[in-house]
Parts: sequence; structure tokens; C-alpha cells
Amino acid sequence: KLFSWYCGWHDELEPFFTELVPPEENPKVLIPGIGNDACIRDMFDYGYHRLTAFDYAPEGVECASRMFGPERLQKMDDLRVADARSLPYGNGSFDSVLEKGTLDSIYLSGEKDKQLARENLGMAVAELARVVRRDGIIFSVTAACAEAVQKAFDDHNKAFKSFEQLRDGSFYTTEDGYTSNNVDATMLVWRRI
Repeated sequence: KLFSWYCGWHDELEPFFTELVPPEENPKVLIPGIGNDACIRDMFDYGYHRLTAFDYAPEGVECASRMFGPERLQKMDDLRVADARSLPYGNGSFDSVLEKGTLDSIYLSGEKDKQLARENLGMAVAELARVVRRDGIIFSVTAACAEAVQKAFDDHNKAFKSFEQLRDGSFYTTEDGYTSNNVDATMLVWRRI
């Protein structure tokens, strides 16, 4: 069964993502935690063909494979099982990252052990910082753990001075008049410096 975590593509995420990562530039986009998110398939159909996607669960990759179908899969760069805390990609491999709830899931996987939750989240943020190129964009759509995600990026930035925050979850309007309150989640965006 397909589902769009937190928001869909058309008229929800699309105006905000395309403003920062135009499809005309043929960007390499990393999608952590692809699973059954139909939004990512719609994003592909919109023109983002250089997608590399992964999921921690083999079932998530199987679901994404069925959702994309053979024709789209042939055009994608990669789809595999991987752990966001230890990514199999080289430094600066991607122009952008779009994560929708994956960092929330990583944090929540620590259950009642908040120290473990923070450590796991910090490892994932460090890996995203490593694999996105300088001037690349990390776009996070979060709801359950927005404060924890923000803090993980803040902590990483204090240690490494690697991000400029472009969107902090507050109300935002694109040049085309789309407003962030139409997305049922918090949008946090950083540029790698």
C-alpha cells in the first residue's frame, strides 16, 4: 500500500523543494528511508531522475521497487538496503538530500533511551553532512521529532561549522505564493558550507 509521509509532492512539497533544488539542473538527490512513499515516485515523474534511494528495511526497498516499476528503476541511479548511520556513498556524492520522516524514525528507534536516540540521530546527521556536496541542500520534512532533528543539526554545526540554515520550520512563502502551512509537517533546510 502506498502512502505519502507527512505530505505529497504536487502543491505540497514540490514548490518548496524545486525552489532550492531545480530539476532543470539534473541534481543527484539522495532519498533516505524510501519505503512506500508515493511522493518520491511523483517527484521522479516530475523530472528528478537522478535519485539514489535506500531503506533500512529490505521490505521498504521491495515496496519501493514495486512502486517505481521496472521502467523508472532503470532510470534511477540506485535503490538499496542501507543504514543512514553508516552510508555506503562517497563524500560529497549528492547535490541534495530529501528526507521525509527518516530522521524522526531514527530518533524514535531509541525508544525510552534518549541518549541512544540522540547518538543514532547524530550519526545519521553526520553521514548526511558527509555525503552532500558543498553548497548542497539537506531538506528535512519532520513532524514527530522536529526539535530533536533541529538540535542534531545544531550540535553538528557547532562542532564542524558545516551548515547554513535556510528554513527553520517557521512560516514561509515561495515566490509563487505557496505557503508552508499547507504542509502538515515542519520543513527544515540547510545548505552545506
